[in-house]
Amino acid sequence: MIRYTGELFRKSIHIASVAIPVSLYLLPESVSRPGLLAFTVIVLAVDVIRLHSPQVRTLFYFIFGKILRDHERFNLLGSTYLLIAALLCMYSFTKPIAVVAIAFVVIGDAVAALVGRRWGRVRLLDKSLEGSLACLTACILIARIYPGDEITWPMTLMGAFVATLFELLPIPLDDNLRMSLSAGFAMTVAS
Repeated sequence: MIRYTGELFRKSIHIASVAIPVSLYLLPESVSRPGLLAFTVIVLAVDVIRLHSPQVRTLFYFIFGKILRDHERFNLLGSTYLLIAALLCMYSFTKPIAVVAIAFVVIGDAVAALVGRRWGRVRLLDKSLEGSLACLTACILIARIYPGDEITWPMTLMGAFVATLFELLPIPLDDNLRMSLSAGFAMTVAS
């Protein structure tokens, strides 16, 4: 249960990142793009300093150590990859596709982890079938609640399926990066 509680706290922070796609949707691109670029550069710089400065690393681990994954101790943080993915999506895809693809990783990945850890029984690669189905469902819902008609049903299904697949597969690339970019590409192809 302790491990699930730690994951719950970590994923609550992850879900708070919904502010990224919401702000990208609400703000004009003339504000959101440079704002996201500046924020990403700052976070990336802090993360790189953390990796190379023993003093900063010690302070960082004292504050955030309980929510870090083992691989993040010597690599970029998942949150840094999420910002890089959001930036790449905003500059690579149309605004509706970028917003939905980023929301897929923010919400879909969190739902997959929470459901999979709590109710997952059927193992699928290194994850659970239940978590993957929860991810797929969440991604479909996200795409369908996007205002307007820019995200069609074929785009919804293709993007949600690809996001879920890239969340599931054990590809040695952070899922915050691979889910959003693959889903954005899939929705672009399906449009």
